[in-house]
Amino acid sequence: MSFNSEYYTHESDKAALDALKAIPGFSQLMKAFIKQWSERQGKIRNMSSYIRISEKQLPQYWEMLPPICEKLGIDVPELYLMMDVRPNAFTSGDTKPYIVLTSGLLDTLPEELIPTILAHECGHIACHHVLYRTMGTILLGGTAGTLSRSPLGSVMSLPLQVAFFYWIRCSEYSADRAAVLCDGTAEKMTEVCMRLAGYSKHINTEPNVEEFFAQAREYKELVNDSKWDKTLEFYMLANATHPFMAVRALECTEWAESDQYRQILDGTYIPSEPEKTEENKPLFDLDNLVHKFIPETENKPEETICPHCGTKNKPDAIFCKSCGKKLVQPKVCDACGGELEGDETFCPHCGKKLK
Repeated sequence: MSFNSEYYTHESDKAALDALKAIPGFSQLMKAFIKQWSERQGKIRNMSSYIRISEKQLPQYWEMLPPICEKLGIDVPELYLMMDVRPNAFTSGDTKPYIVLTSGLLDTLPEELIPTILAHECGHIACHHVLYRTMGTILLGGTAGTLSRSPLGSVMSLPLQVAFFYWIRCSEYSADRAAVLCDGTAEKMTEVCMRLAGYSKHINTEPNVEEFFAQAREYKELVNDSKWDKTLEFYMLANATHPFMAVRALECTEWAESDQYRQILDGTYIPSEPEKTEENKPLFDLDNLVHKFIPETENKPEETICPHCGTKNKPDAIFCKSCGKKLVQPKVCDACGGELEGDETFCPHCGKKLK
């Protein structure tokens, strides 16, 4: 039996992706990206510059993958190791996703935690995150780092940038849940978060997990009790690709104690439309993101019809491309019919007070 990704995808992940897709320009950006980007580029880079992990190369890591992929119902992706002192792992591609581990990750984590990392990355594949995350990583300064010089830079508006970073962070929670399901416990994912937060495997004392959770709860209270702190949090996270480690660890552990987790694990879960309560609301202030940083998208006309000649114009056009007249119907005085600028108190033609 494999786990259905629709059952464990985090509610913040779903909501943030819907918000991202609703922003004007997203479809245009998607089409332009696919036209310019080739999955083969990643394949060429991986084969030429990284170490491909297989049955014959670092087999102890390769053997970790098939059982994870079976649990998540995905094909076994290619696995690579790259030289980078920063502890990291990422998944990229589209039709044939691949996973890359850094040498810094293997130096930072004990070997028994590597399957948890692989399950997290496979979770991105199972949740169909990979193409969007690849696009976001490249355009927001990742592997390409050339947004400002790219032809796509003009398409990547500020609302799209903010929403892309926001969704990428939210998608991490779904991948964390996939790892928790594969491990059968949240303990390993919690330890991964602690290690990546600074608790190196070279520290010879046992990590205090409860103190780490207490730290996360205190942080959440601090932010939730103050609108200013909530604003500071938003700006701290504006260009971040991952949520805070302590919050991730607490979120994983609380979810592993839920009925939803237990039912998914034993195969009895029946999804239903959840009510938006304090317990299951999105982790970030999605309404704040949508209304403050993303312009309203509903009821926006796809084109502006000239009131004078009927020509169709772009929605942001001011003058008609055919007759040259203003596209906005001018205001007129009710008494004499004279044209108004719009901010007068009295009609400049007849002197009547305007309503």
